[in-house]
Amino acid sequence: MRIERPNSVQPVNPYRQQEQRQEETRAYGKRDQLEISSEALEMQRDQETEAERAARIGELKEQVQGGTYQVDAKRIAEKLLRYEL
Repeated sequence: MRIERPNSVQPVNPYRQQEQRQEETRAYGKRDQLEISSEALEMQRDQETEAERAARIGELKEQVQGGTYQVDAKRIAEKLLRYEL
């Protein structure tokens, strides 16, 4: 009669289970995903617009201080007439 010791196989089983989990993880190939909301995209566009405005204001400020800023009277008159009509 032969009696096998069931406890002798136990140390090998957890290792095999760990190997199987690692193989499953590799098979799935987990990847990170990022989704940007429409509100965040709008905020980004606003920041870009603000930067452009700040640059334009800087240019105008330099022109005014340097005495090279030219006022387009026709353009001002056209815009004033829009409000009158």
